[in-house]
Amino acid sequence: MRSWRPGVRTRILAIALVPSLALVLLGVGAAGALVDRSTDARDWARELREGIAPTRELIEALQEERRITLWQIAGADSDVRALTTARLRLDNALRLLAPAQSRLAELGPDAMGASVDAFAALGAGLVTLRAGVDAGIIPVAEAYAFYNRMPELVQAGVRIAQESAPDPATALELAESREVLQGLEAMSRATALGAALTDGGTGLTPDLGAEYVRLIGFYRTRVDGLLADSDADQAAAARALLDTDAWRLLGTMETALAQRALPRTGAVPQAVLPLTAGAWQADAERVTLALAELWQSQNTRAQRLAGDAADVTTRNSLWAGAAMLTVALAAILVALLLANRIIGRLRRLRDQTLALADDHLAETMRRLAAGETLDPETHTPALSFGGDEIGQVADAFQHAHAAAVTAAITESRTREGVKAVFLNIAHRSQVVVHRQLEILDEAESEQEDPTLLDIFFRLDHLATRERRNAENLVILAGGRPGRQWRNPVPLMEVVRSAVGETVEYKRVRTGRLPEVFLTGVAVGDLIHLLAELIDNATSFSPPQSHVRITGAPVGRGVALEIIDQGMGITDPELAQANTRLANPARTADFGLTLLSEDARLGLFVVSQLAARHGISVRLSESDYGGVRAIVLVPDALIAGPTPGPDYSSGQLPVRRWSETRVAAPNPDGSEYPTLTTLPALTTNPPPGVPDIRPELPRRRRQEHLAPELAHDPAPAYDPSSAIAPPAPERTAEQSRDLFSAIENGTRQGRRADPGPLPPLRHLQEGDGDYFPRR
Repeated sequence: MRSWRPGVRTRILAIALVPSLALVLLGVGAAGALVDRSTDARDWARELREGIAPTRELIEALQEERRITLWQIAGADSDVRALTTARLRLDNALRLLAPAQSRLAELGPDAMGASVDAFAALGAGLVTLRAGVDAGIIPVAEAYAFYNRMPELVQAGVRIAQESAPDPATALELAESREVLQGLEAMSRATALGAALTDGGTGLTPDLGAEYVRLIGFYRTRVDGLLADSDADQAAAARALLDTDAWRLLGTMETALAQRALPRTGAVPQAVLPLTAGAWQADAERVTLALAELWQSQNTRAQRLAGDAADVTTRNSLWAGAAMLTVALAAILVALLLANRIIGRLRRLRDQTLALADDHLAETMRRLAAGETLDPETHTPALSFGGDEIGQVADAFQHAHAAAVTAAITESRTREGVKAVFLNIAHRSQVVVHRQLEILDEAESEQEDPTLLDIFFRLDHLATRERRNAENLVILAGGRPGRQWRNPVPLMEVVRSAVGETVEYKRVRTGRLPEVFLTGVAVGDLIHLLAELIDNATSFSPPQSHVRITGAPVGRGVALEIIDQGMGITDPELAQANTRLANPARTADFGLTLLSEDARLGLFVVSQLAARHGISVRLSESDYGGVRAIVLVPDALIAGPTPGPDYSSGQLPVRRWSETRVAAPNPDGSEYPTLTTLPALTTNPPPGVPDIRPELPRRRRQEHLAPELAHDPAPAYDPSSAIAPPAPERTAEQSRDLFSAIENGTRQGRRADPGPLPPLRHLQEGDGDYFPRR
């Protein structure tokens, strides 16, 4: 199979299409990645928004339970119902936070999952801690350390969320909120530890005392740093918190407690607390609430920044994809325009080149055939396509066309020379053959010896075949054979004349034929056509077989069938032969190449003769396995029915020759008399044509005998006498020979049919009556 080869348009488009497709794929991939990133950012922002409230509730519940628990362990006044309420609040906060933690674990990195697992483990250990607190066996340091783990896990989760933030602005906002959360946690721890430093408290260990002082300094430093926040609203909220009385009074209380937490010498008295426990707790709750609100606002702003970043990413991805697609489409469009322009030029070049080959070159050949003189340089039209590669190809085509015109002119001159030679040879052959036939006719008319007369008839037959070969040369050279008739000729005589021109005429059987006349203009060519087909049928069939010719009138004329009993031909060869018969090559296209490729010129001659008169010839397989040739003679060539013979006189009509002599031109321009057709044999002349045929010559007994042999000593017989002449006496030997001859003749007459009589011979110029072959 031939490999597929793309066209020029496809190749040009591929040059632009491949990088454009690569750009589109890259753009689609990048846009898809950005869309996925924006989707993740949007999901992250949604989960952050949904997790802010549960996280704040957890932090506040944990801080409250831790403060009440540590105050109870430190010996400060505490309400048992408040502790129970704080524990229920923390349990509910843990339960509400669990779904948000699971979703964050799915969206975040692996560290988020580990943090969630650790948080769940602390929730399970909370039950044990509470039991120990209620039993009074848990010290302050142990309870303080346990409650500090949950806020640390919350801060670790905030740090992981900060690291997985979708954009830097969101990460920065989460970092600021984390600092607020750390300050809030430090203040809550300090408040929880401060109960042990009150008048009813048990005091703190040196480590916890130092922890208390560090926590106070840490959270106040964190809150003071919020004043420099980039967000004006958050900075204003921090300023408002620092200006409140609760913040100032809480600072005074924490300073007094810090003095009690530090190691004292015996000379330094214990600091006096400026606030009661209830007032201190109320101020701490107000500051804690303000810090929690500030932390929540920062997380809300971070969530809003993440959503905005997701929207920007989505919008940018769409714009980027659209831009890449636009660039790719523009590149393809430009390539398509360039390809169409090139294809348009190539098509114009193709059309003009085909016009040169199909129209201009054909017109050139026609003018050369008409005998015109052409100049290849001036007769070739210009192909103007610029100076690029296409223009160079056009110049090459123009040069090739000029070379083709030059070759056509040369070939035309060569063909004319070959045709002139063919015609010269054919006409000379016709002159020689015609003269030969005349001599043979003279010899046949004067010869009485049956043996020599048979030889003369065979020579006459060979000369007739030679005349057909000369006519073939005329047809090959593009000329017309010279045999023509002016008057209509019966179809039977046309068929018999064609049979007479074949080699194996004895094997031809002629069946019933329609009694019609054919116009004289087509008689010679039809005889030649039928002779070629009959000769072909006898040549390619066994020597003992017969060739049968039949005819019948049909709707479009008369159909003749020539059927042989040969081996036949293959279907491809049969189709090729019918194609050649249906589409005859022009004589101008017939050259030595065709002669060398196919030596069977009979089909070429038949096709030329058939096309000249509109005769249809078709070959098919016969019932005997051979070939059936069907010749359809159209109605235009039929002159009418043959007149029936006149038997009113009681005698059969005598067959005579009516002949027409036509002068054929000599190659040198002169004319010489040539009988250019076989004289048509008719039983009676057509209606309206006078019978000017000469009487047939009659042979007289002993006309050419010597006088001595012609002397008859017997007395002359008198026809008027009633007495018959006496019969000559025979000897016994003569009687024996006579009866033997009669017996042999009778025996031969009883034998099978020896075959048909030989066909009629064809007379030439100067012939008189018709003589059958012997």
